[in-house]
Amino acid sequence: MAPKTTAARRESYHHGDLKRALTSAALSLVAEKGPKGFTLTEAARRAGVSAAAPYRHFADKAELLATVAEQGFADLHAALLAAAYGASDPKARVIELGRAYVRWAVAHPDHYRVMFGSEISKADHPALAVAADRAFGDLLDAIAGLVDGQDPRVVAAPLWALVHGVASLAIGGELGAVGIEQDPEAMIAGVVDRVLG
Repeated sequence: MAPKTTAARRESYHHGDLKRALTSAALSLVAEKGPKGFTLTEAARRAGVSAAAPYRHFADKAELLATVAEQGFADLHAALLAAAYGASDPKARVIELGRAYVRWAVAHPDHYRVMFGSEISKADHPALAVAADRAFGDLLDAIAGLVDGQDPRVVAAPLWALVHGVASLAIGGELGAVGIEQDPEAMIAGVVDRVLG
């Protein structure tokens, strides 16, 4: 079968693939240049469409990145739900959520960089805020089983900071750069266990 021509590809984007093609192009550009290092025009070029085509779905680059981040939070939420489902008790559930968070972040570094490194205002993108809150809610729900009526955010804040930090350092290769060879997931399991007592 012959490859699609540019005209045929452009035609297919008019049938619902343009948004997906642009988010894929954005992720590819994030891998090369970071979330702030490319333009909407470059994303259009990478997707094989005209510079005007992205405006059918996105008002600007921030909206494209918000969509990428929203997709990332939805995928992270699914991974966290799967991890929590297999845990036997509340403490094990929190540990598994931490491990799943790091595992997902390391496997999806470009999404992760957009989710946390692109300075997108969640107030300007309500669907992104909902997706992010849902993923954070997974941690709050698990911790609620451990804190007997206390605000789970008090425990969630330092745990999330810890897990997020390990994920960020693992993605950037910083752990290995200072001689820390321990698997990030194993590190999380041990530290979270100690923090929870």
